[in-house]
Order: sequence, then C-alpha cells, then structure tokens
Amino acid sequence: MPRYLEGWIKQVVENALRRAYVSRSREKPVLQVVPRIMELKKKGFNPVIAEYKRRSPSGFNEERDHITYAKQMELGSAVAISVITEDTVFNGSYKYLEDISRAVRVPVLMKDFVVTENQVDAAYDLGADFVLLIVRILTERELSGLIDYIRSFGMEALVEVHDREDLDIALRAGATLVGVNSRDLFSLKVEKESATKLLEEIPAGRVKVAESGIESIEEIKLLKERGADAFLIGSALMRNPDKIKEFVEG
Repeated sequence: MPRYLEGWIKQVVENALRRAYVSRSREKPVLQVVPRIMELKKKGFNPVIAEYKRRSPSGFNEERDHITYAKQMELGSAVAISVITEDTVFNGSYKYLEDISRAVRVPVLMKDFVVTENQVDAAYDLGADFVLLIVRILTERELSGLIDYIRSFGMEALVEVHDREDLDIALRAGATLVGVNSRDLFSLKVEKESATKLLEEIPAGRVKVAESGIESIEEIKLLKERGADAFLIGSALMRNPDKIKEFVEG
C-alpha cells in the first residue's frame, strides 16, 4: 500500500486504485524528454514544461480549452506539456491527455497520483512520453517497480520529491529525472527556500526539474542558479499563456 493516506491525498489515491480505464491503441512513438531539456538548455533557453490544469486544492480554478492551450505552449517553445489527469480533486481527464498528445509534437507528461501499473498502461496508450511518480505516496519498493515498468515502455519517470527523505528514496530507486515540488502535499504551503536548497542536494548526473509556485522570470533565474535544468509551470501560464515566450527566452 502507498506510504501516506490522509486527507485529500487519501481521496485521490483511493480513486486511482479503483479508476476504470478502457485501453486505446497508441498512435505515436515515445518522445524522449531528457535530451530535449538538455538541448534547449545548451542553446541558452529555459526548458519550460507547461502544465494544463483546471483546478487544484490550493484554490486554483481556470477554464481554458486544452488543445488551444497546448498548441500555444508548443508554439512558444515549451519543451513539454504536462497534463493533469486526476479527475476528482483536480478536474482532470484522460481525454485531455489523449487529445493533447495527438495535437502536439513535443513530449507530454501524464501528471496524476500514479500507484498502479494500470495507470502506466493508460499513460502509454493515451500518448504520454513521461509519467509523474510522487515519492510521498509510494513505498520505496513500489517506486522502484513503477520506474522500471514505465521505462519498459520507453517512457521516463519524473520522480517528485519534497524533502531530503524523499530525495534519498528517489535516488535509491533509480530516479534520473527528479522534480522538486515547493508545495507541500499536505499543508499546501509553498516553501520556496527549502525547495531551492533541495535542488542543490541532487547529485550530478540527474536532471532537475523545479515545480510549483513559479510566477516570474526572476524566479526562474534564481532556480537556474541553484541547479534547476527545467521548470514545470502551471498556474502562471494558465492565467496568462502569453508569458510562455518570456519564461523560455528570458
């Protein structure tokens, strides 16, 4: 069973365990996100993973056409598109993932509370190229097994950590693409200074993604100084999609 089950986390994990999925036939090859991140970084740009989300427990709520948004992010040189598929708390949908993966030619992340191999099957079938795994809700054995299972499809795992304990577990499990979430899953508070310190503790050879609470190019520059290779940005871009070029080029 997952490590932590309380509050709204318990609700979404229990939903994930019983969520039905009808298999599809994947229509495109898997796109590798890590080489694209490093290539964009080498050219002097900020690799931004632009997130499509409609709602969150922190109070965010935004209505925007998912395909139009994804295409605008691609046109603005986003390195990848993140799609929230959790459907009880975040108002996400597998359909958003399927539609966006068909509409763009950049890697697509399935962002959900993944605790089963069935969810990984869904990610692959619906066109995802990498899949979020949250250390806080998995045992080390579950995490390691899911990383291996994701890679068996040619996809990659974005392994999300929040503190040093999470990071140690992620590294032992074999994570190479590590996301540092500045928002605590339980309190929902954004702790930017703790997150930037944790970025510095990730050893060389891993690709580091800064997640949550990024609102400005100044924050991107600071996170880059602390070692971030890429930046997952949701709320700021959902509210103002035109900021994508500033975030990438600034």
